[in-house]
Amino acid sequence: MPLDYPADPFFAVTHAAPYDYYRRLAEGPPLRFDAALDCWLATGAAGVRAVLEHPACRVRPAGLAVPHNLAGTPCGAIFAELVRMNEGERHAVPKQVLAHALGQVDLARLQGRAMHLAGDRVPDSAAQLNDAMFELPLFAMADLLGFAPAQWPALAAWTRAFVACLSPLSNAEQLAGAQVAADALLQSFSRLLREGDARPGSLLAKVVAEADALGWRASGGVLANLVGLLSQTCDATAGLLGNAVVALRTQADLLPQLRAAPQLWPAMLRKVGRHDPAIHNTRRYTEEDVEFNGVRVPAGQMIVVVLASAGRAESGFGHGRHVCPGQAIAHAIATACLQAWADGLEDMPLAWSYLPSLNARIPVFGPGEMK
Repeated sequence: MPLDYPADPFFAVTHAAPYDYYRRLAEGPPLRFDAALDCWLATGAAGVRAVLEHPACRVRPAGLAVPHNLAGTPCGAIFAELVRMNEGERHAVPKQVLAHALGQVDLARLQGRAMHLAGDRVPDSAAQLNDAMFELPLFAMADLLGFAPAQWPALAAWTRAFVACLSPLSNAEQLAGAQVAADALLQSFSRLLREGDARPGSLLAKVVAEADALGWRASGGVLANLVGLLSQTCDATAGLLGNAVVALRTQADLLPQLRAAPQLWPAMLRKVGRHDPAIHNTRRYTEEDVEFNGVRVPAGQMIVVVLASAGRAESGFGHGRHVCPGQAIAHAIATACLQAWADGLEDMPLAWSYLPSLNARIPVFGPGEMK
């Protein structure tokens, strides 16, 4: 491979042009052991699908529902309850509750509301764009959940601080901030539930109604997964928005086409989600010996599932048993933001690199122009 190719799938996430590298990975064995990384890699559509669909490939290592550095902390208490981060009988009903509640969201109304919010906050600089990519989706989700506008900025700040606990690259200061943010988020949702002042018809009201109907009485689990709705909105939607901005700036004919046919915006977002997704890698852990097309992987092994190598067919919003039921919500919010911001972004001087991450591809913009 050329010298400027990514050294491995983790470097590829933030590489300027990683997709030829991913195609080369996909041309190799669907499952292979990488001695340098000391783990297995699942690549190409066949490898990715096989691992994500295998019942013995779990989202967490056996006996370690919560990472060691989060055990006994507010972040750990949330992590242990998140249906996105765990699986099994304990999390089956919560997953059903969230899927039912999210499925009742009026997407057209949400998109209209998000467009109004985004129209009031059109970024006029690269710095404002970086903040808006994270804040506007979180504002829209907080609004959908039933929080008052005065609460949105604090909720967004706490959520952005909380997601640091999910990254292995976070330093001690960021992890400490995540614990404070986790506690604040739990208290905010607890107060809203206790006071009963969530708007009738809000997503929060729907989640509570579904939880009551299906007998999910564990209030801590409800609160944790409500926090999870905000945290899942954060990086994945910011990545989707940022990568769509990159597409608009690198494909000269794209914005004129969208102006001529605004109904194509959702399709454009779906294409971005396939061709330059927000999430490039995920992990699975074998709870027993498994075999894929003659390749045996022992129990207790980590498999890095290189989603971005799967022929640009995978989404950045979860896969297999852990597909995100909020994907349509994220796309509705992102579509609204792009439509509201497109004209202002057209002439804005922008250059970009990517936020440090082993999994998420999120542009960070600066003034200037890419060469």
